[in-house]
Amino acid sequence: MKINDLPIYMLSSFGHAGIDWTHSLLDSHKDILIMPAFSFFRTLHKIEKINKIKLKKLDKATFASKILSDMFFYDESYKVKRRKFLFNLSQKEIFEKSIINFYKENNLALIPQIFFAIHYAFCETHNIDFTKKKCIVSHEHVSWHFKKYKDNFNAKSLLIFRDPRAVLGGGILRMKNSNASKTMNSLQMDTMLLTMLSAINAFKHHKKATYILTNETMHVDLRKEMKKLSTWMQIDFQETMLLQTFMNKEWKGESSYLAKDELDTAPPNNYYDPFEVEKRWKSVLTDREVLSIEVIFKKFIQDFGYDFKNKINFKNKFKGLIYFFKDNQFQEKYFFSKYLVLIRNLIRRLSVLILKENSIKYFDFK
Repeated sequence: MKINDLPIYMLSSFGHAGIDWTHSLLDSHKDILIMPAFSFFRTLHKIEKINKIKLKKLDKATFASKILSDMFFYDESYKVKRRKFLFNLSQKEIFEKSIINFYKENNLALIPQIFFAIHYAFCETHNIDFTKKKCIVSHEHVSWHFKKYKDNFNAKSLLIFRDPRAVLGGGILRMKNSNASKTMNSLQMDTMLLTMLSAINAFKHHKKATYILTNETMHVDLRKEMKKLSTWMQIDFQETMLLQTFMNKEWKGESSYLAKDELDTAPPNNYYDPFEVEKRWKSVLTDREVLSIEVIFKKFIQDFGYDFKNKINFKNKFKGLIYFFKDNQFQEKYFFSKYLVLIRNLIRRLSVLILKENSIKYFDFK
């Protein structure tokens, strides 16, 4: 069996819905080949848009092996625990040689060639026998790449959903804590909204190829939810699916409310109690933000059984839309006219709302 014979599942989500947590539950399953959360298409975007390297250059084995190994080993964004998989120069060398060997033995279309070469090299580096695996789970941070997975790999999608108020509460807090301005900027807000709307849209249009997990039901009965997921993926349920690991090592999780990034100690036992979760997002979101979220995500909130905090009548719909376009439009720098930038930002937000993932054609979302 070749590695490219394995069926592929794209694991994706809203931001702050629990994708890393879900990843950690799948990490140690004997039937699943899953790399740390490097996000394949996001990595290609980084190579092309940030490093200014044309992807077609990666059709050469030696060039591809050098670019990829350098990125995964030296780039700071791949050094956090949930993404890191090259731990020393010896592993980097094995990874490079394995990329070259895969290129020599295979002649796939460019995108599958790069994807399977990375996974093959990962297996060689960490002595993983991929012939004993039943599937590949590929963690992709943003779900607007699902069409690419569908077109290139005939993949299925595993999405994690959550109350959008909890999602945006955590996201806004994370950005406020990370930004020098201590304020979430307009592009960051639009990116979060896009990840949410595109994930919902992917589910809407690809229901037969998509499985939904919800953060809240997982916290109520994780064993039950993981058993149902195992059946859908046609793998055996294992006790490892109740444990949080990355690279088979315990992972304590992450929370914007407890730390800037990954946790050193596990959160309190009642941390994900619905009352505690709601109390946290209420401490971050303004009443205007809650209303605008409930207006924009009305159908989603209804379909997934979340409670509204506002009556969504005509008056509140109008107010919510005004708040949606007016609020969270902070701009750290104005490189040209302030008014032109604000108009650009309004157009971008309208594009996110109407065009969803198609808006990436016109704006540089990462």
